[in-house]
Amino acid sequence: MRLRLCILLSSSLILLSACEKEVEFNAPDTEIDSDMTLNAIAVEGEPLTVYLNKAYSVGKAPLLNIGYQFAFSQNEALSDYHSDEYYRKTFILDADVQAVVNGQQTYNLTLANDSTRYVCDYRPKVGDRIEVRTGKLHVETIVPPNPKIKILNYKVIAGNPYKYMDGMRYETDTIMRITCSIPATGKGQYYRLQVRGERKQVLWTEVWYNGELGRHWDYALYSMQDIFFSEDELFTDNRLSECFGGWPAYFSNVFNNTIIGGNDYSFTIDSPKPPAGSFPYDFQNHITETMEQQVNEPDVPARVMVELQALSPELYRYLKSVELFRITKNDAFSEPVQIYSNVQNGWGIFGALSYDRHFVEYGE
Repeated sequence: MRLRLCILLSSSLILLSACEKEVEFNAPDTEIDSDMTLNAIAVEGEPLTVYLNKAYSVGKAPLLNIGYQFAFSQNEALSDYHSDEYYRKTFILDADVQAVVNGQQTYNLTLANDSTRYVCDYRPKVGDRIEVRTGKLHVETIVPPNPKIKILNYKVIAGNPYKYMDGMRYETDTIMRITCSIPATGKGQYYRLQVRGERKQVLWTEVWYNGELGRHWDYALYSMQDIFFSEDELFTDNRLSECFGGWPAYFSNVFNNTIIGGNDYSFTIDSPKPPAGSFPYDFQNHITETMEQQVNEPDVPARVMVELQALSPELYRYLKSVELFRITKNDAFSEPVQIYSNVQNGWGIFGALSYDRHFVEYGE
């Protein structure tokens, strides 16, 4: 009997060790009394931008209403809509926001013209340690080293196996199949692969004027497709048991270097081709100044952007927590998922990334 008990205990220990998995969880060390959220991503080479808003519990959050949406549709500053309840209760307009780089240089961030974010001229560089401070809130991150990705080969396939996928419909029958390679990496590196099918067309409407046919409006029209597909294990996350927004179940474009390891790693991705756009006639009444400025820009042939991003650890944890949250938020039987936050005395995320970007054209 004693021998049988020992065997059972040993078998249980082996089974438990075989089922061991890493669980990422961020519990605040202290009680947070701040009603502010700070969100920002320091992107190498791009001006630093910080979003600062008031924090609300779910039941007390103000509703988004017509006035707020109208301000954006007209491409106007939200400061013109002080009567809007959502705007007044959400945006923080009088904060003193500072960024300290490598403990030496301090930059003051000022409110942008649209009154939705704070900006400055500082452009992050690889290796920069950036601290952002405002009131009681404090957070920092380090810009990771540049990643590398190579395009080994690609081909256009006239037959889209993903045309109807998880409730989403892709308008074209064409995909771009691309084989890529990521060089060997060290430990503790985190990535996101963004693959975007895109095209841009400069279009116009024609009208008769004084007996002659001429152009009435010139404008730029963009079509983009951000979802891509791959069967490679690099993009497998067994925790994502449900599809979301067209992404298939168990698929994630956020990953670490566990599978890549110490050797070059190759994989294949498929990107659906975005359709040629059409322009509703009555939309000409909503042409903005920005659209008019884009008239003289040339057409961009249909192409695919392949961008490998190196993520700071906190940005990786945040993105992973969001992926889990979005497939469980409506499931009453799932355990609550806490969105990762690294802001001290407040809420939100401040991370950093660098990237390597390539374009592959369809050849039209």
